[in-house]
Amino acid sequence: MDQPVVPVPPDDRVALESLSLLSNKWEPVVIVILLESGSLRFGELERTIPDISSNMLSKTLESLSEHGLVDRRVLSESPLSVTYELTDAGEELRPVFDSLATWGDEHIDSVCPTVVLGDRDRRLAELYGNWLQDRFDTISVSDQEQLRRTLAETPDVVVFDMDLWAGEPAALETQCPDVTRRVALVGDRPTASLCAWPCDEILRKPLVEDELITAVARQVERLGQPEAVRERESIESKLSLLESIHSKPILEADERVERLYDRLIALETEVVRET
Repeated sequence: MDQPVVPVPPDDRVALESLSLLSNKWEPVVIVILLESGSLRFGELERTIPDISSNMLSKTLESLSEHGLVDRRVLSESPLSVTYELTDAGEELRPVFDSLATWGDEHIDSVCPTVVLGDRDRRLAELYGNWLQDRFDTISVSDQEQLRRTLAETPDVVVFDMDLWAGEPAALETQCPDVTRRVALVGDRPTASLCAWPCDEILRKPLVEDELITAVARQVERLGQPEAVRERESIESKLSLLESIHSKPILEADERVERLYDRLIALETEVVRET
């Protein structure tokens, strides 16, 4: 039996066609990433979307190009180097996603980001959790084993006192999921040893409530950002803190700090070359 034809006004048909494109699994993901990051190489997009295959990413970019939303720019022919960026039509989707986010906040029960708070002082860990509990799903821990178990659950953000982790910094990196954003807490006068810690941001204790809320919200906003951008911001956070405490000659004489300066220059050079 033939299905009845439902009359749809022309304007609504256009809206339905647009929704059909945005309802595909990967197209809106790529659009949002390019809206946030600007021009990216294929490999950078692939690393930012770990669940997508190379073949599917190629098909998605091809589809977005056919719809006039993504532009493929060839930087060099040999070796072949290309970047992908949104066209003017793609950029015009920004208010569309902003409106959808506003609508979702009002009408959809969103998943609350999970934040782990770790400090040897149980009272401090609980205090940090109380500061954040109105905005995030918080878990307070006060020993390393508890921290290990909660990290295995892949929280969105972990805030931890460096003294809570008895092992080497490299061990934390192997046990903390890559997608989890890391905020490290240090004492009043940290040394260059913090250069080795795998963290996205560093805060000095004692903390104040607004400082912690702002830092965690910032890390939640940065979930899924390109790895090169994440690494650069991590280095900048470490160097900024060290520069606020120690004199430049002392820092320049430390090999650990010098390596961070060199890496920061290399990352900035890569960004300039890619743009």
